[in-house]
Amino acid sequence: MPLFDFVCRSCGKEFEALVMGSSKPSCPDCKSEDLEKQMSVFAHRSGGDSSSSGGSGSGSGCSSCSSSSCSTCH
Repeated sequence: MPLFDFVCRSCGKEFEALVMGSSKPSCPDCKSEDLEKQMSVFAHRSGGDSSSSGGSGSGSGCSSCSSSSCSTCH
């Protein structure tokens, strides 16, 4: 599903919107279409090593490992 994160440049509202085809989303608060598309956390996959993820490895990851970032075991 094409779900994107946006920040409204007019009012600063952060929100997610389902964008189909050439439709253009608008801010749910001020209705502005002056939006900045953000990198979705789920869509981002780092090519670097997992030590730069900021995690401490304290067990807040998935149930199959003790890493704080699932990118280290998936």
